[in-house]
Amino acid sequence: MRVLVVTNLYPPHALGGYEKSCEDVVERWMAAGHEVHVLCTSTRFGGDNDAAPPQRHVSRSLEWYWADHQVVRPPVRRRVAIERNNQRALVDALADRPDVVSFWAMGGTSLGLITTCIEQDLPMVCVVEDDWLVYAPHIDAWTSAWSKRPRWLGRVATRVLRLPTTVPVLPTQSTVAFASEYLRQRAASDGLIAFSSSAVVPLGTDPIDFPSRRPGDRPWHGKLLATGRIEPRKGFDTAIRALAELPDATLRIIGPGVEEHVAGLRALATDLGVADRVSIEDAIPRSLLAAAYAEADAYLFPSRWDEPFGMVPLEAMTQATPVVATRRGGSAEFLTDGLNCIEVPSDDPVAIVAAVRALAKDGSLRRRLVNGGLTTSAAYRIDRFASELEALHLQAASLV
Repeated sequence: MRVLVVTNLYPPHALGGYEKSCEDVVERWMAAGHEVHVLCTSTRFGGDNDAAPPQRHVSRSLEWYWADHQVVRPPVRRRVAIERNNQRALVDALADRPDVVSFWAMGGTSLGLITTCIEQDLPMVCVVEDDWLVYAPHIDAWTSAWSKRPRWLGRVATRVLRLPTTVPVLPTQSTVAFASEYLRQRAASDGLIAFSSSAVVPLGTDPIDFPSRRPGDRPWHGKLLATGRIEPRKGFDTAIRALAELPDATLRIIGPGVEEHVAGLRALATDLGVADRVSIEDAIPRSLLAAAYAEADAYLFPSRWDEPFGMVPLEAMTQATPVVATRRGGSAEFLTDGLNCIEVPSDDPVAIVAAVRALAKDGSLRRRLVNGGLTTSAAYRIDRFASELEALHLQAASLV
């Protein structure tokens, strides 16, 4: 099977789990003998990524409506230039006529790329790990501008400029693979990109980076951990507020962060008198995360928004670490209170305090949650995710 993967970011230049899961799948498909080419944006992040080896199967030639962690709306001439560049990049990528085009994270990118593939009657699969079917039409500065104008004007512009101007409608034979039922329901109710055929294909952890850790009794030291992108929706401030009532505990927060929010969390810790018990660290390589989970006595997942899926509690579970979590959005589909986590409401530090105290004094509770977590995480592995997506792409390409 020849697959063209189109996405906004691709490792090592990435922001989070969406990009990494895409790479995980691409690597597994290539190992299985499929020919995969990735078309993504030219955005690069500094540091060690600059020294990364070249990737012959990756073309970083797309431009998008995002810069420095902000959505951008450039002048009209610049938008035309972006769209023309992206269409040229797509034409080049389609030169070998792939069997199927796989659209991944399309937030901020040109939705006209999807329209062009539809017009060429190319088999397609959309892999949706966040709600880009909902928000992408709003932040694509090109198609969103035309959506506010009469349709006839858009049709004229398409003929004159030879650029798609409308939000795509996915053909009935194009499958959308959602990471959670929550995402599918949200796209069906609020999405602007219409679809007919869909499937739920839950994400999974990588057994190489997160091998299942054998459970065993261990003394309680009060080491709490929270990971993920450090921004307001993740609720890390709630965890810090809880720490003020847990004098024997420490809190370690790991993840890429919005600088202003990180500064705000540090200020909050100082105001509450817990700064000496809170550490906030930048993202670390995924290969080192397992050790961080294993060292923690409990993992906190205080998210205050509806998570598209919520991978990090599963990562913690693989390392036999009990989880305290809000069950919001897609995460509610695998988190079960009393079985593999202690559920707490959003924005409720008192509930987190009670959960941590219960774990601290009850070894049997910790063992029950650890065993439940290991069973759950074993069912959510990246190999299954890649295999199920492979089957959907083969089906779309009429190769099975």
